[in-house]
Amino acid sequence: MIVIETTNQQKVKRINLKQLHKDLKRIFVCLDISSKKLSILLCDNAFIKKLNKKYFKKFSVTDVIAFPLADSFQPDYLGEVIVSVEEAVRIAKRLDCRWQDELNLYLIHGILHLIGYDDRTNLKRARMEKKQEELLKLKDKG
Repeated sequence: MIVIETTNQQKVKRINLKQLHKDLKRIFVCLDISSKKLSILLCDNAFIKKLNKKYFKKFSVTDVIAFPLADSFQPDYLGEVIVSVEEAVRIAKRLDCRWQDELNLYLIHGILHLIGYDDRTNLKRARMEKKQEELLKLKDKG
């Protein structure tokens, strides 16, 4: 069974958490992931900027941060994905797309990091982007 815990501490947009969980569970099935727990934190730019500074020594806003947290005590705990809804809205306006689609992209990106995908080289980034697009298309079919 897949367990998704979501904390919504942002006030930028109203989010249908029930639909969000349904979409994420479909993505987990497509990734052949079962019996895992995932924590999601939806925040604003100020909060994610503080995390980026604290954990990565970067003094800027980012869209998503993923912390893999599985260990020998909780092997089924995939980790935590922190997403700035405010950044999703800002980028969506710039790209002229739906902010919900941008938010889903960030969530998928974070989950892929948690299961071992990496985007630090061109080859790995291309592999990750291909998987993201595949999952986004699949999500849209549901």
